[in-house]
Amino acid sequence: MNTTVQVCAAIAMGCAAQLCRAEPPPLAPADQGPLAQPSAAEDRLLFSADGAWLTGGSGGAGASALWSHTFAPRDVLSAGVEQQEIANAHWTTGALSGSLALGSDMSATSLYGEAHEGAGDIGRRGFRYSVAAAGFLTTPIQWLSVQLEERRIDVDTSHGNLPKLTLAFHIAPPLLLSASYADTVGGNLGTRLTTLRIDYAGRPVSALAGASRGQAAPAVLNLLGQTVAPGPQLTELFAGLGRSFGRSDWQLLADHQNLGGFKRTTATLLCTLHLDRKGRSP
Repeated sequence: MNTTVQVCAAIAMGCAAQLCRAEPPPLAPADQGPLAQPSAAEDRLLFSADGAWLTGGSGGAGASALWSHTFAPRDVLSAGVEQQEIANAHWTTGALSGSLALGSDMSATSLYGEAHEGAGDIGRRGFRYSVAAAGFLTTPIQWLSVQLEERRIDVDTSHGNLPKLTLAFHIAPPLLLSASYADTVGGNLGTRLTTLRIDYAGRPVSALAGASRGQAAPAVLNLLGQTVAPGPQLTELFAGLGRSFGRSDWQLLADHQNLGGFKRTTATLLCTLHLDRKGRSP
């Protein structure tokens, strides 16, 4: 696999990982982990840093910084900037996200949206990076939440819509088991992913683990535009641990992906600093 194809595959795998690990609104607004769920109006700063290792010995790194304001437990607005490098590619995006609860109780429907807009370069060639999503989540009965999301991806030469349905089962107060399915509509993403995930949202420790399987890259085309080979299969395993310390919440995530023999391993450290929270015991 040549360098350009490796970079494109790595970017596609990054988009797939973002889709698989996206937090459902009951645990957190669109840009946060389970530990970051606020209980009252407050301001927060969110930071992340990651490192990635690719097949062939190359890799990359990235970071993000966001400000977030909570108006109510599920009414949140966040904005910030993200930077990422993979092999000989790099890109920078601005990020904006928010969530809004339609009602006052925890079973009410929540609307949310997010956008990541920017640009980058692969070697000397520039490309656009645009990912936007909107969705809603509702809890029709106490033990079940339903999430429906539409995601639009325009990254380099890959584009298309990726709707996703998630069913989350509230096994016990700290445990959430979720299953989701995403399938491409239009474009050339060629993505079909099934994900299983379990979250433990305890205090002061939280944890998550999951797996995803499916097609996550465009199929190979001949010169006439006919499909001559199926898109490679993605297998992904991910897990994370979180811990609260006074005003801050920390989360460490590990992710391993295998896309048709091309592998990417990523480690991410996230920190949420609660600016208005008084110190509390761990």
